[in-house]
Amino acid sequence: MPPADARQRAVSVVLHDVAPATWPACARLLEMVDACGDVPVTLLVVPDYHHRGRIGDDAAFRDAIERRLARGDELALHGLYHLDDSAPRPRGPLQWATRRLYTASEGEFAALDAGAAERHMRAGLEQFAERGWPVRGFVAPAWLMSTGTRAALTRMPFSYTSTRRALYTLPEWREYPHPSLVWSVRSAWRRGASQLVNTLQERRLREAPLLRLGLHPADADHPAAVDFWRNTLRSALRTRRAVTKAGWLEHAA
Repeated sequence: MPPADARQRAVSVVLHDVAPATWPACARLLEMVDACGDVPVTLLVVPDYHHRGRIGDDAAFRDAIERRLARGDELALHGLYHLDDSAPRPRGPLQWATRRLYTASEGEFAALDAGAAERHMRAGLEQFAERGWPVRGFVAPAWLMSTGTRAALTRMPFSYTSTRRALYTLPEWREYPHPSLVWSVRSAWRRGASQLVNTLQERRLREAPLLRLGLHPADADHPAAVDFWRNTLRSALRTRRAVTKAGWLEHAA
């Protein structure tokens, strides 16, 4: 693992839920990130977000992604639908709370068996291949992966995956325990808690080799979240180099 000195420390900006339906909000966040400096972004692309249209069917979205790739961003597969609507029903109150309340029924890979998980991944990769878009990483929606999903990943052509708490190289599942900062903006109390928790977490991770910033399209509608990301990124860039997830793992391996 890279030493935690100033020359080696890095910051990785990751934008979740990238799709034609979310692109206006994504574009606003990317404008903020671009204004902070030369920052390559890992874009977590959902090929058919909430069954609202394939990524290849929207010409404006295709062109926008091509421009982002040209400036050095990377693409990662972020599920197929970003909906937990094809897996077995939740079993017990804890699983119900995790899959229905905590994730708002978006944890697509939370309960899939290996066969279903592989089919979803391959269907998503087909849409990337149609556009000739490179993809090296897979990130499950809401960072939730069933045992079957983990098994399927060992058979897929990805070089890495990640959870909220760590990154993993594939297929050997070598762990790099670097947590991601992330906001929850669905209610006022969640936004207040996010402000407090992320501020404390950012201070705790100040000397960590890698600082992960996990942005979501919904953040764009909340000034407190946008201000937090802007200030945190600007501060990080004073002592850290900006990298994509794939770029950091290449250095770490």
